Amino acid sequence: MGQTIHTHTFKPISTLWLWICLLIFILSLTGCTPVAQPAEPVAISVAVIADGQQKQVSLPAGATVQTALEKAGVTLGTLDRVEPPTFTALTSAASIQVTRVREEFEVEETTIAFETQTVYNESLPDGQTMQIQPGQNGVQQITYRRVFENDVEISRTIFKTLVLSEARPEILMVGVQTPFIPI
Repeated sequence: MGQTIHTHTFKPISTLWLWICLLIFILSLTGCTPVAQPAEPVAISVAVIADGQQKQVSLPAGATVQTALEKAGVTLGTLDRVEPPTFTALTSAASIQVTRVREEFEVEETTIAFETQTVYNESLPDGQTMQIQPGQNGVQQITYRRVFENDVEISRTIFKTLVLSEARPEILMVGVQTPFIPI
């Protein structure tokens, strides 16, 4: 009778499985390292200069210029400028300069001088002048925009011009007829 021989062959562990196990081992070791505690925030001193006064405030590093302004009790107007800008993060001692900006509108009325127009007429004797229409000055309204920084005027520009009444020209008729000389 024949005998059957069973042979078992052992396959070596694949290198892929070896790498996976090694990776899991390394990741499990890194998960056991202690978590670093965040450092205590460092306080910085900030000088806020606004309205002719300087105020010192103490803030944690990383606070914004806007936070410093709020802590100093400084409220910004819509046209005011801040250096450095309000979104800037402060990491060390700093100085914040607030420039107060305002605008005013000034209305002024001025006279528009009338012109003189001359019309020559051959039916009038030479040198004779006759006024056809009297002249009349006009009026215009000029609106100026004045800009102030820290109460010092930095610009004055024309914003709008409106003619309230047109000037009416003076019209003069001048005679140019030459006397007839008999031949």
